[in-house]
Amino acid sequence: MEILVVKAGLPRSAVTDDPSATLSDVDLDSLAHLQVRAEIEDRYGIELGEEYANANFGELVRLVNEGLSEHAR
Repeated sequence: MEILVVKAGLPRSAVTDDPSATLSDVDLDSLAHLQVRAEIEDRYGIELGEEYANANFGELVRLVNEGLSEHAR
């Protein structure tokens, strides 16, 4: 969630632990979606596929973990 606060401007009051929440659920717009995607890809050295577009936070964590696992091989 820190990426959302720092890179996408999510107010700390909107931070959630709900893994089923999406970027849209916390009122982030399409520009914020792009900023978050770019930050995750740059920070972790992975590419997020098209699944990212509709992923909730739980799925996003899974996608990052899968990308890191594949990258480590």
